[in-house]
Amino acid sequence: MAAYNDLSSAASLAGAAATDNDSNNMTIDEGNGGCGPIIFTVINNCGIVETRFKVNKTTKMQKVFKAYAKKHNIHIASPGIHFKFHEKHIQPNDTAASLGLKDDDTIQCVNTITINTTTTSSKFKELQLYTNFTTCSHCNLPPHNNNKKLLTCSDCASAAYHNSACQRSHWKVHKRSCAKLSQSLLPLKELIRWNKLFKVMKQQQYHDVSSGGGTKRKKKKRPLTWCWWHPDNENGITSQTLQHTNHIWNVAVEQWNTKDYLRAMEGMQFALEAYQSAWPYIGKGSGSFEMPSDDDVVDVDDGRRRESGGGEKMKNDALGGGDDHNEMEIEEEGDDFFETSMILAKRLLFLAYCELDGGQIASARQRLVQCISITNTIIYSAHKASRTKNNRSAQFILDDAYMELMLSMEEAEADKILARHVANLAIANGNCCGWVDPMQRPGYMARSTVQLSSVPICPLEQRPIWCNELERNYGRILDEYNNTSRGTPMMTNQWMDVGCGRRGSGHDDHSVVSGRGWKEYVLFGTGAIESDYDAPFTKKLLRQHVPDAVTLAQEGGGEVIFSRLSPRTHIKPHCGPTNLRWTAHLGLVIPKSKSDCRIRVGNEWKSWSAGKILLFDDSFEHEVRNDTDEERVVLLIRLWHPELTSRTVLASQLVQEAIAKKEESVQKRYNPPA
Repeated sequence: MAAYNDLSSAASLAGAAATDNDSNNMTIDEGNGGCGPIIFTVINNCGIVETRFKVNKTTKMQKVFKAYAKKHNIHIASPGIHFKFHEKHIQPNDTAASLGLKDDDTIQCVNTITINTTTTSSKFKELQLYTNFTTCSHCNLPPHNNNKKLLTCSDCASAAYHNSACQRSHWKVHKRSCAKLSQSLLPLKELIRWNKLFKVMKQQQYHDVSSGGGTKRKKKKRPLTWCWWHPDNENGITSQTLQHTNHIWNVAVEQWNTKDYLRAMEGMQFALEAYQSAWPYIGKGSGSFEMPSDDDVVDVDDGRRRESGGGEKMKNDALGGGDDHNEMEIEEEGDDFFETSMILAKRLLFLAYCELDGGQIASARQRLVQCISITNTIIYSAHKASRTKNNRSAQFILDDAYMELMLSMEEAEADKILARHVANLAIANGNCCGWVDPMQRPGYMARSTVQLSSVPICPLEQRPIWCNELERNYGRILDEYNNTSRGTPMMTNQWMDVGCGRRGSGHDDHSVVSGRGWKEYVLFGTGAIESDYDAPFTKKLLRQHVPDAVTLAQEGGGEVIFSRLSPRTHIKPHCGPTNLRWTAHLGLVIPKSKSDCRIRVGNEWKSWSAGKILLFDDSFEHEVRNDTDEERVVLLIRLWHPELTSRTVLASQLVQEAIAKKEESVQKRYNPPA
C-alpha cells in the first residue's frame, strides 16, 4: 500500500503504479492476501486534502491512523483527534471493507485540540493557507459540487483539482513550478507551526479545578507567554548573546549612517545570526513530541521537505507540559520583556527591508515571519497586561511585516499566487493591513476613518448615471481615439508603453505585462497634452459628467487614458494600490472572439462589449488576457470609490493619509532602529 502526500507525489501524479522507492510514499500491508487495493483521501477540519492512501481492503485503520499521524506530526492518542467516514467515527480495528470504503472516497481527520484565541482586535483565528480556489488548475472549471472545495496540492498549496484524474493530467505542467513554490512556501508553514505552538502555550494558562458541579476551567493568576527568542539553554541564546548582538548592531548602525550600506547590512546579519539559528528550534525549548516508529510504515522523504535540525518535529511534552524554558511571567519581566522584544522585532523588520532591496528574498521572508511571531506575542501579552502603548506599536510593525511579506511574493514572478496565502494569514491574524479578502490586498486600505464597501465588479443596476452618458456617446469617443492613432505626429508620439517611465508615474506597471505590449494615450493626468485639441469632445464630456475622475487625475491620484492592448498579450495578476478609487473601462475596439479576450477581477471573468462600461474595484486581484490576433482598446478612467464621490473633504483626507503612509514606509527603509 502506498500513501501519497496529497496531489504532490510524482508517482501518483504521473498515473503510474506506486513503487517502494517512490519519493514521499509509504508502504502498508504490501501484497497482503491478494485482496484488491482501493485509494481514498484523508482531509483535515477545513476540507483540505492532506494525504491519499492506497490500502488493501483488509488493512486495519489503526495502521492508516499511525501513518497519517507520523506524516503530519500529530498525536493520535489525544482525545481531541478522531477520524470520521460519512459522519461515523472510525474505530482502530475497522477495515476498508467493513467501512465500505471505495475508490475516491474521503475520510476526515477531526482535530478539536486547538482553541480560539484573540488579539486586541478579538479576531485572531488559527492561521491557515488560502484554499478558496474556484477553478481546477487542469480543466479550468469550477467545482462539480458547489458545496465541495477543490483539492489542493499539499506541497505548494497553490494548485487545485477536482480529483486525481485532473491531478495526474496536470502534473507535467505543474511539476515545473511545484518545487519552487513549495520552497517559497516554507516560511509561511513555519509561521503556521509557530502559531499552533503559541496557542498550545496559551491554553496552558488554564487548569482544571473540581467543584460541586463538576470540573471547570480556571485561569492561572499570572498570564504566561512563550517566546522562542528568549534566552534558553535549548535555543542557544543567552544573556551574553543579547549583549553581543547589541554591540554588533550598534556598530552596523554607525556604518549605515556613514553610507557604508553593504558592510552595515553584513554586520546586521551577523548581529541577528543567533536568532536565525534559534528559529528552527521552535517547540524544542518547551519540549516537542516525536511519533513512535511503526514497523508497518516506511516513509521515504523525497528531499523537498525541510529538515530543521531538531525543530521540525514537536515532541509530546509541548502539548502536555514538559520543561517550560520559554515561558515568561509577564508581571515579573515587566518593561524589560516588551522593550527587548520590540527592539528585536524592529531590527528583524529593518534587516528584511535591506535584504529584499538587495535581492536576498528567502532570508528576508524568514525574518519577516520571525518578526510576525514576536509582534503577535507582544500584542497578546500587552493586551493581557493592559499595556496599550506596547500593543499599538507592535500592531504597526505587524502590519508592515505582513505587507512586505505579501509584496515579496507578489513581485516575484514565480511566487505571485503565494500572495493570497500571506493575505489569508494576515486576515486571520486580526485583519492586518486592513485586508478582509485575500483577493483584495492593496498597499493602502482605507480603514482608520471609514469602512468602504468592497465588491470586485459593480452590478449593472448599481452603476452611476454617467455610465449611460458615456455609452450613448461611444461613437464620438471612438472617432477621437482613432484620431489620436492616425492624426498629427504630435498626437501619435503621445502614445507610449505603459510603465516606460516617460510619464513620471506608474513606472513599475511594465512588470505585469507579458506579450507584445500595452500602450496608453493620456487624456488627463501626468503626461497629458495641456490643450483639448487631441480629444475635445471626450474631454468636455468627462469634465461635465465625471468631474471627480478629472480632478483625481489632475491631482496625481489617477489617470484617464486610451488603453490599447496588443494581440497575444497578458497583463499578469496584480492588485491596485488602494481601495479609495475604482476603475471604469468603456469598450472601444473589442476582438470578435470575446471568450479569448477577458478580464478577471477577484474570481470573476468578464468580457468587454463595444460601447459598454465595465466598472470594477482594481484593489482586488485582477488580470487581463488578449489571446486573439486583434487589438483591444478601452477608455480607462480612474475615479473615486462611489461612497467617496460626494464626500470630497473625506476623500482628500484619505488621500493625504495614504500619501503619508507611503512616505513613512519609504523612510523606514533608510533609518535603522537602534
